[in-house]
Amino acid sequence: MTVLYQGRSICSGLVEGEALVTKQGISFLGGVDPETGVITEVGHELHGKKLSGKILVLPALKGSAGAMWIIIRLAAGMIGPKAIIVSKADTILIGAVIMAGIPTIDSLSVDPFQVFRAGDLLKVNGTQGTVEQILLSENTG
Repeated sequence: MTVLYQGRSICSGLVEGEALVTKQGISFLGGVDPETGVITEVGHELHGKKLSGKILVLPALKGSAGAMWIIIRLAAGMIGPKAIIVSKADTILIGAVIMAGIPTIDSLSVDPFQVFRAGDLLKVNGTQGTVEQILLSENTG
């Protein structure tokens, strides 16, 4: 079974992957190791987690414009997130994901923190601005 949610397209592309969900903003400049894609921000709920191959679900970026270059570097090294679902994209994130080619959606029709959990299988269609949540039989009932 799948559930489809509509949002706003920020950057096109179609990817499928495992959700990495945080209710905390991430500071990519100083909070993510640009060599490994591991979240290094002390005290962050995702400290020690790798971004690589994940669909990152977060409320917003935090920090400065330097985050843009870290996101681009992570994507170029194939160690960044496959896609990003953000509550509300800011200009720094918009510029970074467009330059890096990371499918990104914001302004979902639902609260992403109410419907997505870490490990959920998601299909992000950045072109159409949709997120498809693929529910396994044990999660449906």
